[in-house]
Amino acid sequence: MGRMILLIAVGIFAWLAIQKFKYTPPDKRRKLLVQWVLIALALAAVLLAITGRLHWVGAAIAVVLPLLGQAWRTFGRHLPWIAPLIARHTQARAEKQKSTDEKAHRDHASATDREPQLTVEEARKILSVSAHASREEIIGAHRKLIQKFHPDRGGNDYLASRINAAKALLLKQLDR
Repeated sequence: MGRMILLIAVGIFAWLAIQKFKYTPPDKRRKLLVQWVLIALALAAVLLAITGRLHWVGAAIAVVLPLLGQAWRTFGRHLPWIAPLIARHTQARAEKQKSTDEKAHRDHASATDREPQLTVEEARKILSVSAHASREEIIGAHRKLIQKFHPDRGGNDYLASRINAAKALLLKQLDR
């Protein structure tokens, strides 16, 4: 009996929908059809969720999708007004980032200026090489130390920079 009533209700609704579709102007038929499809999908999602055949998250997504479409259209209408604000915000953020980068560069440059100059003797002590070390010994000692003290491996920037400076100084002295 319940199925029969449901079938009659669907038949009456279909007949009314066809009549409405016939008398709608041709330029508005597509919009009407899209509205009906969305309403039918939302009703189907709610019906499936109530009967337990659709997870409640699926039903929530099905209900939220038309709302997102409406929000997108509203955003599109207001985009000419919002776009300059977004552009100004982006420009301000870029200027702030640039000033921060310049400050960090100045700080780094002043920090390297404050570091004491490395002597050849100190460079040999850092790399633990003799006064007559070859290029290969210097490079090997550097590689061994930098693997231990590189910032990516638990060391710090200061030690890594001192090890690199020692290698550069000793190799430069060898080339003379």
